[in-house]
Amino acid sequence: MDTIVLNLRDQNLYSKHIEAAARALRAGELVAFPTETVYGLGAHRDNAKAVERIYKVKKRVEEKRLTLMIADSDDVKKYVDHFSNTAKRLMEFFWPGALAIVFPLKDGSDICIRFPDNTVARDLVRAAKVPIVTTSANISGYPPSTDAQQVLMDFRGKIPIVLDGGSTRFRSPSTVLGLKDDAFEILRQGIISEAMIRSRLEKGLVKV
Repeated sequence: MDTIVLNLRDQNLYSKHIEAAARALRAGELVAFPTETVYGLGAHRDNAKAVERIYKVKKRVEEKRLTLMIADSDDVKKYVDHFSNTAKRLMEFFWPGALAIVFPLKDGSDICIRFPDNTVARDLVRAAKVPIVTTSANISGYPPSTDAQQVLMDFRGKIPIVLDGGSTRFRSPSTVLGLKDDAFEILRQGIISEAMIRSRLEKGLVKV
């Protein structure tokens, strides 16, 4: 497989490149793309072979979850059936942004969702018109990629498209936070610290 790098800094070709990547996702291919934190690797959530492939090329253990990426704030309502007061405050303060939230669902399962503060990521998810799950674009255990060349070092010949949006803004991963009622737990420390989260929430909030 040849890996094509599509330069998004050419505004005359931007929409064409986004649509090419969106078509690849719909067809069950993997696509790497920039976010404000690190580069992500995306797959069509409802395509079992695509999801299997994302674990295989990344050498990621299946126990580690993938994150559903949304393009608009209201999209979260398609997947989550109840929002605690804490969830509402977190979304208000940190979305769009570098915080992935694991929402508990009424059936006892949960779902990890991120609404990125990055135009490319949102445009791609919106153009794909199918649910897109993501993980960082690097081999598991290695540093996350913050530019397209780093992505190619790990995935050249393994994925068809890398959207090159230049270096990421923060060059550090997002924070992953889990919710339980009105309490929270940091599942992965990223660019948003627990202190930043606590400063935005009421003093009575209790950490799990």
